[in-house]
Amino acid sequence: QFIMTVLASYFIIAERDKLVSIISRIAPESVKATWRLVAENFRNAVGGYFKAQFKIMWIITLILFIVFEILHVDYSFLLALLIAFIDLLPVFGTGTILWPWIVIDIINGNYKRAIVLGVLYLACQLVKQLLQPKMVGDSIGVSPFAALLFMYIGYQLKGILGMIFGIPIGMMLISFYRLGMFDRLIQGFHILASDLNDFR
Repeated sequence: QFIMTVLASYFIIAERDKLVSIISRIAPESVKATWRLVAENFRNAVGGYFKAQFKIMWIITLILFIVFEILHVDYSFLLALLIAFIDLLPVFGTGTILWPWIVIDIINGNYKRAIVLGVLYLACQLVKQLLQPKMVGDSIGVSPFAALLFMYIGYQLKGILGMIFGIPIGMMLISFYRLGMFDRLIQGFHILASDLNDFR
């Protein structure tokens, strides 16, 4: 089954242009318009998400750099940039570097710096959680609440990957709703609710 999947994937990729041309000729205009809408929303949502994440990364870098300068840490900017980049990656976070650093400082008796690094970690987490819905929402053109909702639902379903793809999927659903693609379904629910009320 694995070999068949690999072979099928290869042939689809190899014949991509020909397949696209054939589908473009035979597909109805409404299907092509819907596909263009889906693809555009997906590109805008994914691009907007990563644009917002890079903005947050630079803000985290600045915060880390300022604190490292106060602590007289060597190579403060490069270290701040590295930690902020790791924070950008799925699963990892600022704690990947900061927590082992805090533990080493405690073992070595450098309690003051350990406390400052602990507060720095919490500050970075707070800033990220506060900025992420707003900046992602602004980048993809939806409200911060909607962006937060899509990210939360995606995270609950598929973890970090779901959080990333929850936004473009949510945007597509909003676009479909605005185009009236759910009107019949909504009307059906209204009729069902009305019939249930009459039955009661």
